[in-house]
Amino acid sequence: MLFQKDGIRHIIFDADDTLWENNIFYLKTTRDFIGLAEEAGYDPAEIEKLFDELELRVVREHGYGSYNYVYILDQIYATHQRIAKDKFTELIKRFKGFMTRKPDFFPLVPETIHQLSKKFDCFILTKGDQAEQEGKILRAGAEKLVRKYFVVPEKDDHTYRQLLSSHQWIPEECCMVGNSPKSDINPSLRIGMKAILIPYENNWKLDHDPLPVQDKNFLILDEFEDLIPVFCEDDSQS
Repeated sequence: MLFQKDGIRHIIFDADDTLWENNIFYLKTTRDFIGLAEEAGYDPAEIEKLFDELELRVVREHGYGSYNYVYILDQIYATHQRIAKDKFTELIKRFKGFMTRKPDFFPLVPETIHQLSKKFDCFILTKGDQAEQEGKILRAGAEKLVRKYFVVPEKDDHTYRQLLSSHQWIPEECCMVGNSPKSDINPSLRIGMKAILIPYENNWKLDHDPLPVQDKNFLILDEFEDLIPVFCEDDSQS
């Protein structure tokens, strides 16, 4: 089944793990923290289970972002104080350094968006803490690549409907590009948009969701740069 790209006017990009790596730093820090707990004599499986339970609750009650992630680790450390304090402090310091660095674009992301912006209105839509997500966009210079960026607390059906309604966009004329089935792909498709998945091997576990088996409005690509032949093949043949 061919992807129905005809009529698309607006392309909306996810940011974290679509334009640049993000979750890998959370995964590394979590693994290192569990390693510290194991060194202190705690069962790593129990620590991982506790982390997963806390993560679900904190995300549900407080939302996304590195501050909430650090809060989860602080809560576990507070009740598992055989963990070496100096090593825990260094781990948190290193993680905060990850979160304040300039994000590195995946290969050919700026060039691809620049090419697409010649034909389409391009935007960024990311979820999480306003200041944190905006900071990453500005440090990367991603705001220069698109017409506008949006930071929202959640990316669900309601969010996409609000975005389209506030700009008077027609769903069939909008395409969401991202790595998350749960946040980028399925909500977009449910409200009538087009959606393109660019898989990321280190996806956050809470981003997992079943994907459509066959849908003319849905496409999976291997790399970000593969968007060029999808949307600009007519240009290359002219």
